Amino acid sequence: MLSGDSDAYQNCQTLLEDLSVKLRFIEGGTGRAAEVKALVNMVMNINTAGLTEGLGLSSALGHDLEMICEVFSQTGANSRVLETDSEDMIARDHDCRFSASHAAKDSGIAQGLASEMNLKLPFNHATKAQYDLMTTEGLGELDKSGIAELTFPGRQSK
Repeated sequence: MLSGDSDAYQNCQTLLEDLSVKLRFIEGGTGRAAEVKALVNMVMNINTAGLTEGLGLSSALGHDLEMICEVFSQTGANSRVLETDSEDMIARDHDCRFSASHAAKDSGIAQGLASEMNLKLPFNHATKAQYDLMTTEGLGELDKSGIAELTFPGRQSK
């Protein structure tokens, strides 16, 4: 994703397409692609928080988490985050691909954009609070899947 001067983009489009799997030019000037990135990360963070709560409650209820993930994958609970993070949440493998501190930062950027538009984003607000807590608790450099450490039974709880 990129944005900026459309003439400059058109002059470099062929090169950029060679460098990209799926190039997307965001109309509207400089900074518009950064807004879209913040939106993508906001939704990803909310999905991650929702998944960890679903899996954490499933674990507390004594369900087989592999079975739960299979059911989730076949229903409206399916998401890309289920594919990328569920195993890590269950196994407590939080090697960093996208840190919790970055999740907090990007959720904060989205919150700021919403504030400028006079919108309330309660799910983003709650998700940001969880990632802020991870950062405060010294878990900010874990992968965003580490949010499971705040939710799963028998793990860190605050």
